[in-house]
Amino acid sequence: MLHQLPAEIALHTISYLPLYSLYSTTLVSRSWNALIATNEPTVYRNAAILHRFIDEDQLRAGSIPNNWKGYCRRQLEIERGWRGKAPSVVRELTATGTVVHRIKVDYELGFVITTCQIGGLYVCDIKSNRVLWALPSTHAVHYAHCEYDRGYIVFNRHDNCKEVWRHTDDVDGDQHPETSPPDKKMLDACTHAAAKYHSAESRRGRFKAWALLSMPENARAFRFSYPTLLAAATNNAYLWDVPRSQLVLIVRDIQRLHHNLLLGTINYVEVNDLYVFICGGRVLRIFGRDGGALLYQLSTMELSSATWDVLPQTRGLASSVVHPQMLLQNFHSTSSIHGEFMACHVSASGNDVAVLTSHGRLVILPDFRRLFAGSNAVHHRDIAIILNFQPFSSDADISYYLAVGGRNGKLAIATLKGIYLISPDFDFNRLTTDRPPEPGVSVCRLSKFDNDRLLSFVTCLQITHDAIYFTYKPSRGSSVSDIIQPAHVHDVGMQDPPDMDVIPVLDEPQADMEDGFEDGWEDEDSEGEDEDPLEFAIGADGQSPARYH
Repeated sequence: MLHQLPAEIALHTISYLPLYSLYSTTLVSRSWNALIATNEPTVYRNAAILHRFIDEDQLRAGSIPNNWKGYCRRQLEIERGWRGKAPSVVRELTATGTVVHRIKVDYELGFVITTCQIGGLYVCDIKSNRVLWALPSTHAVHYAHCEYDRGYIVFNRHDNCKEVWRHTDDVDGDQHPETSPPDKKMLDACTHAAAKYHSAESRRGRFKAWALLSMPENARAFRFSYPTLLAAATNNAYLWDVPRSQLVLIVRDIQRLHHNLLLGTINYVEVNDLYVFICGGRVLRIFGRDGGALLYQLSTMELSSATWDVLPQTRGLASSVVHPQMLLQNFHSTSSIHGEFMACHVSASGNDVAVLTSHGRLVILPDFRRLFAGSNAVHHRDIAIILNFQPFSSDADISYYLAVGGRNGKLAIATLKGIYLISPDFDFNRLTTDRPPEPGVSVCRLSKFDNDRLLSFVTCLQITHDAIYFTYKPSRGSSVSDIIQPAHVHDVGMQDPPDMDVIPVLDEPQADMEDGFEDGWEDEDSEGEDEDPLEFAIGADGQSPARYH
C-alpha cells in the first residue's frame, strides 16, 4: 500500500499522477488522504511541474505560488477553458488607440502595447483599461510593425531604421548603448512622453529611448526574440544584439537556388537562439546561427495532401465562447494545392515549428531538428501534423495570421472562416483534460467571431498564458454589443470567471504591410485567490487588441 512505503518513495510515486488521478487517490482511504494532505505543498508543486504549469526558469527566479493546490486548480481551469470545457468571457480594451494595427502583451507586468494604422504607439493597462504611456502619431509612423520582448520595444520608421525603446525600470538614468544611440527625434519624443505621462506612483509601462538601428539595406520583414532582432532584406538577413545595439551576424544569399527552388517573396521571419527561419512564398528555409548555413528547406509542393480536416461540432459547453472542433482524417477531396507559406513560428521550448499556408493548412513539425539530423534525419511526412481549416474547397486564400503562445505552447490562427485555438499535446503526460484526437492536438473555434467580412480586418493575434488578444472591426454604425455578445459565465469552481479580450477595427481601409509579420475537482483552500480562467475584450473606439483567457 502507498502509505506503507517510506514517505520520500510514496511522494516520488505520487509525483507522476495527473491532477484528476491525484484527486481520486485522496478518496481511496483515510491513510492515503492523510499522506497527501500532510505533504500537500510538495504534492501539488510536483503536479504543477508535471503538467508544465510552471517551468524551471520560474522556479529558479523564485516565482513560487503561496498555495500550490490553489495554483494547480486555477491552471487546470485555464487549460479547460482553452479547450472549451470551461466558460470564457469577452471584454473590451478601449484605451489602445484608434484603428489598432499591431499588438504586443507583457503578461507579467500587465500591459498591452499597440501601434495604429493612423500612427501612434500606446501602452495600456490591462485591468484598468487606461493609457500608461504613449508616443504620438507624429512620431510612431502609420502601420508601424511592433515587436516586444523582455522590456524592449522595436518598431520601424520610414528611413529604414528601427527604433528601440526600453522599459524605464530597466534603465539607469540616461543610460544607452555606445553604438547606435537614439537620435534627437527619439530623445525629444522621450522627454515629451515622460512629461505627459509622469506618475509618482509607478513607472510601470513607461519607456525610454534606447537605440536607433540603421539597417544596411531595406528590410522586408523583422522579428525580435530577446536578445536578437532579425531583419531580412531580399537577399540577406541581419541579426542584431538589441541590448548592445550591435550587428552580430549576416546570413547571406538567402535567395540562393537550392534543389531548383528559390525562396521567393519573403512573407515572414522567425528567430531563436539557434536558428533563423525565413518564410518565403513557396519555400520555408532554416539557417543555423552558427555561421549562417542552410540546414533545411521545405516547399509547399512537397506537402502531403493527407490532412486532418477541421470540422464544426455541436458538443461543448454552451456558455463558452470557445467551441471544440472535430478532426477527421482525409475528409476532404485530396488536393496538392496548398497556396503560399504565410507565417512560421518556433515554440518557446525551441522543439517545434508551426507553418501556416494561405489556403488554410497549418503544418506542425514536432521536434523539427530531426529533419536535418545527418544520417538519422527523417522526412517531414513522417512527423508532420497537417490541419486543414478549409476542407470543402482548397483553392482559395483564406488564412493570414498565426500566433504562438509562450510556455503553454498554444497556437492561434485567423482565417476568413474563423479564429481557431490549437492545443498541441505531443507528450501525454502534459494532459490536464481529455485526451486529444489521434494527431495529438485539440482545436477550438471562437464562436462569436465568425463574420467573414469582419474577420478580413483582423491584423494581429497574440497569445498569453491565459488570454488571446486580437483586433476586430465592427461594421459602420453598429455598436460593439451588436457584434459580440459576452459569454454567459457559470461558476466553474473559481472565485472569478476567466476573461478574453478582443479589439474591433474602425472602417479605414488596410494598407500593404511593409514590415515583418508575430470538473469534478474541488479545492476548499482557494478562497481569496485571484483566479481568472479565460477572457476576451473589444475596443469600442476602433480596432483594438483582444484578450482571451
